[in-house]
Parts: sequence; C-alpha cells; structure tokens
Amino acid sequence: MKILKYIIAIFILFSSYSFASDGPDVFLKNSVEEISEFISENKDSLDTDENYLRAKVDELVIPKLDIKLMSKIVLGKKNWTSMNPNLRTKFQQAFRTLMVKTYMKSLTSFDGEKIKFLPYKKGERPDVARVKSVYLLNEGELSVNYSLKLNKSAEWKVYDINIDGISLIKNYRSDFKSHIERDGIDSLIEELEAKQ
Repeated sequence: MKILKYIIAIFILFSSYSFASDGPDVFLKNSVEEISEFISENKDSLDTDENYLRAKVDELVIPKLDIKLMSKIVLGKKNWTSMNPNLRTKFQQAFRTLMVKTYMKSLTSFDGEKIKFLPYKKGERPDVARVKSVYLLNEGELSVNYSLKLNKSAEWKVYDINIDGISLIKNYRSDFKSHIERDGIDSLIEELEAKQ
C-alpha cells in the first residue's frame, strides 16, 4: 500500500532529540535533519545488509515509539484490562517486533524528500502534542500529523502518525479487533510472533 510506504518513510525520521525542553516540534525538526543525513551516508549498507538495517531500526526508530501506549490503544481498553501482566508484556514484545519488521521494509525507500513543519500550537494538555507537517512529494503535498506524549522521563514519544486523514494506530486497531473477535488475543500474539 502506497500510503504505508509514506507512513514508514516519514516515521524513520526520528533520532536522539527527545528531551521535553526542546518541545515536540523541535524534536521532530532536528530528527529529520539527523536521520536524513544518516540515510544518505549509509544507503548502500541499509539496502544490502539486513542485520545492519534491523539494528539501525532498533536503535533509531523503536526508542522513539511509546510501545506501551500504542499497545493499549490498538487493543482497546476492554481487551487491555482483560489481559494479565504477562500477556500484556508478551503482546508488547510481539507488537514491538512488528514495528521493527514494518520499518525495515521501507527504511531504504526514503529518497531525501522534504518535510515542511507548520507553526506549532500548544494544546490543552502539556504532556500531549500534535505536530502538523506537509510532506513534499514530486506528485504534490501530503498532510502529516504526529501525535506525541511526554513520558515520566520527560521524553517525547510518538504514538501515532496520521497521513492524509489515515491513522496508523486506528488501522492496526481495526485489524486487531477483527482478529481478536474471531480467534482471540493469544492467536493474535502468535500471528505477530510468526512475522519475526
């Protein structure tokens, strides 16, 4: 799916700038610069060495995700609260692996496209932010909104990306809900683990 390529390519633009003092918009802008440079300098290795690619996704992308919050959202409150702590941990690990695999597929599709960030406006809650941007493509502009949450360590973490009205998390939630209703949570975890 073309839109998934853009979701993934945009999301790989995160790196080590995550302190709250920078603000969520500054975190995103600085990250775009750093990771774009990294991809340009290491394109050949990323294209040909799967272990290097996996390690870099693990190092640069996954720490910027709030995996626990994402897990809660994609499962929904009812499913999340019905699970025991061990099952929750197991699901989070499986979902994290899915994220690694997903981002590995498209890390090398990034071609240095530009992102224009719109003026940032603070919301009502100081620990939640939405940063809006426009992804500048050859075929036109693509609207991209990032949802971030400030964690207890005072780091911004991304928990969703909305591209042209399509939410990454809502897509997963819809797919997971259907699977759970049909086959149960254990089956969903097994399916995610099988994708490793």
